Amino acid sequence: MKRLFLTIALVFGLVATAAAQINVGGRLGVNMSNFRGEQTDDFSFSLGFNAAVAGKYTINSMFSAAPELGIDFRRVTNSEEDDFTFSAWVLQIPLMFRANLTPEFYVEAGPEIGFILSSKAEFEGPNMTEEEIKAFESNFGNTMTEFNMFEDTKTFEFGIAAGLGYMVIPNLDVNFRFVMGFTNTFEDLDLGLGGSEEVDVQHMQISIGATYWFL
Repeated sequence: MKRLFLTIALVFGLVATAAAQINVGGRLGVNMSNFRGEQTDDFSFSLGFNAAVAGKYTINSMFSAAPELGIDFRRVTNSEEDDFTFSAWVLQIPLMFRANLTPEFYVEAGPEIGFILSSKAEFEGPNMTEEEIKAFESNFGNTMTEFNMFEDTKTFEFGIAAGLGYMVIPNLDVNFRFVMGFTNTFEDLDLGLGGSEEVDVQHMQISIGATYWFL
C-alpha cells in the first residue's frame, strides 16, 4: 500500500512537473520569400507575413521543443522582365528544437511542413502602349491580370528551418529564421523551359518574428 501511494504521488508529481514545463504563446512575423532552382535567377525576395500559435516544452535548462501551427502569406516577384508576382497562403507547421547557449540566447532548428491552401499569379505588361492599356482596362478593369495557380501548385511541401533568438523579457522572444524548401512548388508548368514539364523550383524564406508566451 505504501508503494502504491508513492507510485501515485510520483505520477502526479511528474504530471505537475510536465505541466509546469509547457508554455503556449503567439508568434507574429514578417517574411521575405523567394524561389530557388532552375530558371529562378530573375526572381527576387518579396515581403509577406506569418502568424502562429506556438508551444514550448522545456526538456531541461538547455533544451526545449517548440512546435508551431500558423498561417504564412508569401510573395515572390520577377519585376525585371515580366512584372510577375506569385503569392500563396500556406498552413505552416515548424517543428523546432531549441538549444540555449545562454539563459537569454538560443539557436533552433527542425523540419517544417506546409500545406498550400491557395495560390495565384499576377502579371502586368511592362511596356504597354496607351491603346493596349485602354484595351486591358476595358477587358479586365486594370492592367493587371490574375491567374489561379492552385491546380498547378503542389499541396504539400517539406523543408528545414534554422535560426536564432533572444529572450527580451521572460515572456517575449524575438528570433530570426531561415527556411530551405526541398519539395518542388509546382506540378507540370511552363516557366520558359519549353513546353509543359515538372520544373525544379523550391521555396526559401527568411523571417523575423516575435513570440509572446501568455501561458
